[in-house]
Amino acid sequence: MNVFEKVQETRPEIDGAEENISAARVRLLSEIHAEQRPARSRAARRPWIITAGLVGAAAAVTAGVLVVGNLTTPTTGRVEAIPTIVPKPSVEPTPEPTVEPLTAAGAFSAAGASASTFTGLTVAPGQYLRVHTDSEQMVYQHPDTGVGEFQTDRSTAANAWMDAVSWDNYVPADTSSDWYSVGGQVEILQEFGPDAAALAEQHVQEIGGPSGPNTFAGGIPPWETSSGFSMHSFWQDMPRDPAQLIAWIRQNQGSVTGDQDYKVGWVLVDLLAKNVGSPDVRSAMYGALSMLSGSEIVETQGNIVTLSFSAAEQALSGTDGIRRRTVTIDISSGLVLEKTVTLDVASPLVPADLPDERYTYTVSVVDALP
Repeated sequence: MNVFEKVQETRPEIDGAEENISAARVRLLSEIHAEQRPARSRAARRPWIITAGLVGAAAAVTAGVLVVGNLTTPTTGRVEAIPTIVPKPSVEPTPEPTVEPLTAAGAFSAAGASASTFTGLTVAPGQYLRVHTDSEQMVYQHPDTGVGEFQTDRSTAANAWMDAVSWDNYVPADTSSDWYSVGGQVEILQEFGPDAAALAEQHVQEIGGPSGPNTFAGGIPPWETSSGFSMHSFWQDMPRDPAQLIAWIRQNQGSVTGDQDYKVGWVLVDLLAKNVGSPDVRSAMYGALSMLSGSEIVETQGNIVTLSFSAAEQALSGTDGIRRRTVTIDISSGLVLEKTVTLDVASPLVPADLPDERYTYTVSVVDALP
């Protein structure tokens, strides 16, 4: 069926049929011609030629939409089931435990607890505990006034230099046997003052070259005890109760002035810095340190803690200063890693942050002497 026959079938039954057909034919040709125009022209024309057919088609399409709509989304009589939301029981979050800041007493106590079980200082018969020490020390010089040119400090020094030397101590399994010490060559690291270079070179020549091996029966203690003059004898007589240990040190120190806790504390630090001794000995010394006043934490990096003891001290120039001593401890083992001593007083030569003495320690177990 062609387009003209379609128009014939859909035309209305009215008078003047032939005229209507002719008019329809003209309008149809116009529509065909309009199909070839751009889409915007089509949108402007009025679709009134086959109104009845278009209305019927529109109705059919509308009916189809409604049918499909009825299959999917009914417009009436529909109640959507909304799921009931059951509130979850309220659970209070578990609060994070409060972490108390580490105190000096807590650090010493932790080191003591670790030292009581640490086995790294244990050597078998025939082996040695090797304690390697790196030392840096400031040497201060001024014109000799009758007491010696090196009897001065940073407050009055005309020249100064830092020398460095290393040595090894070898401690046997039987600490009552001979301990051995082997020293290295002294080196000059820094110089301060107009005559420091020449004086430092002369000083090194006077000190001499490497030393050792030197032998010490049982090690050198801070003082002689009733059991003898050795570290082995010292440990035999040393109280294991921290409070009694503090009293014992004060009794044996003799007459001292200034801060008693500071002086007792530094005796204990010097002993611990040897990094030798049985677990109960080292644990008791850390326990005593935890009971003393005047210490504070300087720095903490994981298990490595640096603490200080300070006390007022007058410099040789007459200026009031502070004697500051620090100790760096691995609190997971109780080993001492470093200690420093500094007289905190103004100096025309030496930087304030440069210690008078610095000692660093490395501990290992070896099978024989060098």
